Amino acid sequence: MKTKATSSIKSITIAGLLTALAIVVPLFMPKLPVPQPFSVTPASHLAVILAMFVSPFTVICTVIGSTIAFFAVLGPVVAMRAFSHIIFALVGCYLIKKRYNLVLIIVVTALLHALGEVAVVFVFSLFGMADAAVYFLWGVTGGITVLHHCFDFVIALVVYKALRMAPGLVELAPVNLKHFKA
Repeated sequence: MKTKATSSIKSITIAGLLTALAIVVPLFMPKLPVPQPFSVTPASHLAVILAMFVSPFTVICTVIGSTIAFFAVLGPVVAMRAFSHIIFALVGCYLIKKRYNLVLIIVVTALLHALGEVAVVFVFSLFGMADAAVYFLWGVTGGITVLHHCFDFVIALVVYKALRMAPGLVELAPVNLKHFKA
């Protein structure tokens, strides 16, 4: 029998596990050699994307954990870029809960992800803390963020499918692959 207390404990546990993953990935995954303020850490969005399938609470916890880890490893600009993930992840969580088509969710979240990171780099460039070359802002930060987001989303979908096969372990929102609800 599922009680509210059991559900809350499970929700907090899942949020804790995804937050731990969001902290471990930046600390131990290799980083691709790119100039600051950009960074490419493979699977760095995995926990945040998985959190979108759970709940807004899980998204917030996971983004905070990721922000703290990136601050420790790569400094304030990359940490604020990680914190900007809260926007795309909360929107993605809402779209998933409303059963929008998965392709639309990926496109919308990738664009919001890129815009958030471009905005952070732009703001830091105003204070001389980041290079603000236009090609860098839109090409590298925006373009590669979209590619990186899509790559990590594919990894998250593989993990999502595996977690969905373990009933009772994690309650993940189902994805809409058939109908295009826009």
